[in-house]
Amino acid sequence: MTLDYHHLPAELLTEILTRLPVKTLLICTSVSKSWYSLITSPLFITAHQLNNRNNPASLLLLRDELNKKTQCSLHYGIDTFEESVALDLPDITKETRFIGIAGTCNGLVCLYDLHEYNVALWNPSLKKSIILPKPRAVRESGAFYNIGFGIDPISNDYKIVRLTNTYIILDGVLEQITPPEVELFELSTSSWRDINVSDYPYVIGRCNHSVLLNGVVHWAGYNQKCKVGSGFHPFIVSFDMRNDTLGVVMAPPCAQNSRDWCLRFILFGESLSIFHHDVDHSCCLWVMKEYGVGSSWTKQFTIDLGQRYVGRPLCCSKNGDILLEKRNSDSLEWDLVSYDPKTTLIKNLEIHVPASLLLDTCEYKESLVLPKL
Repeated sequence: MTLDYHHLPAELLTEILTRLPVKTLLICTSVSKSWYSLITSPLFITAHQLNNRNNPASLLLLRDELNKKTQCSLHYGIDTFEESVALDLPDITKETRFIGIAGTCNGLVCLYDLHEYNVALWNPSLKKSIILPKPRAVRESGAFYNIGFGIDPISNDYKIVRLTNTYIILDGVLEQITPPEVELFELSTSSWRDINVSDYPYVIGRCNHSVLLNGVVHWAGYNQKCKVGSGFHPFIVSFDMRNDTLGVVMAPPCAQNSRDWCLRFILFGESLSIFHHDVDHSCCLWVMKEYGVGSSWTKQFTIDLGQRYVGRPLCCSKNGDILLEKRNSDSLEWDLVSYDPKTTLIKNLEIHVPASLLLDTCEYKESLVLPKL
């Protein structure tokens, strides 16, 4: 018996199709012109996104090794890691080496190269990307760049923000050489523009990872003139995509006297959270129970692997497990492991990372989104 889907009511057909994975939908676009028009329409893309928002996320993994092309793989289901596939990165640089992840939003991954800071928006599920115009600010000696990516929840406009800090540590004191520079790219205008922040007193560190929550991007930063070492207290630098303004959020108590590379932002449920990484042995998760209220930071749990060398926490799965790096005691390799904070059980995911590799990761959910310039 053959089913004739052409006689299904339009509403029922749409409801069925919006629950299918992207790979299947790409095949469905070849069924007919009407199906192609339906599946590629903005309303369908939005409905598909909403119907699949609770699906398990995947892990996008970039591996960079000296003098070699950046390798990329997508590991399906952070909870299970049952399947993985190698992906070809978009050619955002001539050599396609040392590519970093600025962030991910609605199935789009923002990539940048670590030398020239070309920027691209890439949909791994569609295997398509768009290369953005180059930022206007040029790289200068002593300048450190940080990029954030997200969407304005009011206008639904995708935005990329690039912050440039030029500073030195002189006699143990953080000295800002020039005022911070902020450039903003808005997809609706396909252009970069400057944001005036000349009186902003905070700088963002070099080793940084951002997280997007409710249209706000967050990084670890410091107050200018702070003393490195004693009293070296990071703040959370924020950029609000809704009104294009920089702000600051108080960091948890664990950040006192910590460097930015010891802090890793993640989303724990729907809350802004920070992993504080102690040297070699342990890390703890702090959760901001009420956003913007410094006193609401709460220590959730501590991961202590003894002599098994905890590396960077990477993300949190839907079932509450933590994905992190663990160094082998008998080699220089790292393994990716899943840690259950309720049972303290560790599951080796059989993903090995040589010490010579630079690793960048992000949590990823597939979509049909691919904006145009």
